[in-house]
Amino acid sequence: MNTFDSGKTTVASQLAKYLSLTGQRIEFFKPVSGHSYWFRNEHTKFCLENRKLVSYDATQVRKLLKSEVSDLLANPVHTLYVPAKLERPGHNLTTTLALAGWDSVFAMERMSRPYQGRISSIMLMADTLIGEGRLLLSVEEAERLSDGTTVRPVKNLEQAQAIESQNLETYVGESFRVVENVADTVVIESFNDSVWPWEGLDRVDKVLAVGPGQAFVYDPERLRKAAFLVRTAQNPIREVTFTRVSDLVRPIGRLTLDPGSGLSDQTMKDFGIS
Repeated sequence: MNTFDSGKTTVASQLAKYLSLTGQRIEFFKPVSGHSYWFRNEHTKFCLENRKLVSYDATQVRKLLKSEVSDLLANPVHTLYVPAKLERPGHNLTTTLALAGWDSVFAMERMSRPYQGRISSIMLMADTLIGEGRLLLSVEEAERLSDGTTVRPVKNLEQAQAIESQNLETYVGESFRVVENVADTVVIESFNDSVWPWEGLDRVDKVLAVGPGQAFVYDPERLRKAAFLVRTAQNPIREVTFTRVSDLVRPIGRLTLDPGSGLSDQTMKDFGIS
């Protein structure tokens, strides 16, 4: 519901922990994510040490679970944004990879899926920017993060988006099937303000739209239909935001989130989570 620090991960953690206490096999799925090389530097160090590019949020939630699935499949798509090395203030890089600003240049994106009993990953990489030293990310760091992947160089955002459009639904869908097959319940955390995380997701029990201090409950099927109704042919379903569907579908309930603690066990029980 709120694209900046809405509390989704806190609520997802609480749901996963609460459900795991019931004896169920719980898995967490974060289909698409991204983090900043600079603003999440400790997590960047974690990724470098482990030679894999993964979500900070997914890593935190999965610490609470006894997962049977690789983190690369539980989080099949993850992007790294890196600040540019500027010649002087106000002069951004002249590339669409820097469309989000000089401090959030698209540098790398991992896409993973199961393939013939193993995990296959491709890495979209701004190889020219990295190789020319125009980003804070070094060549050596990029090599560590892309270890074991097939590198796909991209020169602009359009190339990256084209590869995404060809592969993302397949990679996310196939990864989710692995997660779903080993779990009784899967907690899915969407990306930013996305209403419906991917097209192939066709069965959901409960939906919570989370924001500071509150979470709204939606009928899953009505929300899915609203998202598909307003989407455009050019854009994927994950780019439909709650702002665009707010007049089409109303929440069926509202939950209070306590500052610093989020959902209480009693609230989850009252909501019928079990």
